[in-house]
Amino acid sequence: MKGDYLKRQFKDEAVSLYSIENKLNSSPLNRYVVSTSDTRNMLNFPEIVNSDFTNLMKNGITNALKGLNNIEHLSSISSKQINVYHILRGGLNFEVRNSLHKAFGYKWHSSSYISSQRHEKDGEFSIADDSYRKFQIPDNATVYSADIVASGASLDNSLLFLDNYLTAEKLKMKNFVFVTIGCSKAEDVLEKWDAKFKKNHPEYERTILIYLEGRFALGNKELPLDNVLSNTDLLKNYKFGALLAPEYEFSQFEKMIIPLEACAIYDGGKKSFEPVQHIIDILEFWEKQVKSAEDQNLSLWSEYNSRFPLDMYLGNGTVVSAESYLTLKKGKEEFWQGVSDFEYKQLFDKFRWLWSDTRISRAKIDGSLISTCTKKINYLKSLLEGI
Repeated sequence: MKGDYLKRQFKDEAVSLYSIENKLNSSPLNRYVVSTSDTRNMLNFPEIVNSDFTNLMKNGITNALKGLNNIEHLSSISSKQINVYHILRGGLNFEVRNSLHKAFGYKWHSSSYISSQRHEKDGEFSIADDSYRKFQIPDNATVYSADIVASGASLDNSLLFLDNYLTAEKLKMKNFVFVTIGCSKAEDVLEKWDAKFKKNHPEYERTILIYLEGRFALGNKELPLDNVLSNTDLLKNYKFGALLAPEYEFSQFEKMIIPLEACAIYDGGKKSFEPVQHIIDILEFWEKQVKSAEDQNLSLWSEYNSRFPLDMYLGNGTVVSAESYLTLKKGKEEFWQGVSDFEYKQLFDKFRWLWSDTRISRAKIDGSLISTCTKKINYLKSLLEGI
């Protein structure tokens, strides 16, 4: 939504919690962005797969729930009223059932399941497989669910079946809590269902939406990017609409390669259940990138800024002033509230640690993207050796 910004609500060593606010347009949803060290690592290093991936997810969501509890008081709800609604198979990655146990000590919460495989035809997405369904939902339920959201088709379809089940069984629903790595399509879907839940269940209280690390932008054919998957890739560019947590933005400067990845998450299902194919998919992206770099003689600087713009860090084209972080702060205050001057200085210093004047000059050389792509390709091929 235009004019959205993050307002810090809670921060400790384990988690930072931001509400998504808007001065002009209010949302019927309770919207949050949470940042943890585990979810940052999980997203920043796409070669983390299988159990390592889901363990980081579980740890991150556990801390996210603990942080959110300071605002939403979720732990006061009896575990006997909790149902975890798994959207198969991607929703399994989020480990919500185990995270609730770790965060709040729950042991009586139940689980429900629905299969969901989206299918694209003529640029539109529909659900090709939702035949497996198993519901075990208590009355007066608070339902938790989680999934990666790009087009929003799987989420919309899953909530349709949830509502139908509740109606058929004459069950009441009080809250819906959704955790995602995703884009604003999640809000489009949840706002529709929030209205329906409130209409169908007079006792319904709230819909809570939790984005991990940021609300990403969704790739489309109109964006000035090579090699982007429309309605699939989740992008970090604020000019495309991404709204990132400050801690997550800070982490982008750990390694130069991080912001250059095709997607903030890639395919979560493949990461957990088809790790070899996941690495092959990443390799295919970088092979397309090196071809584009060679054909167009692309610089590293141009590609980096197309995916993760650095204009706010550069100010008036210079980064040498000791007070340059104040220029960064001025630009970022449109998107972040509650961030201290010290944190802005840390963020600027981290940027400078990665992007020295010498490195910027080298990155602006035509064709400099080629060597970066080649190094990444060689690394990915090394992971696949012997398989």
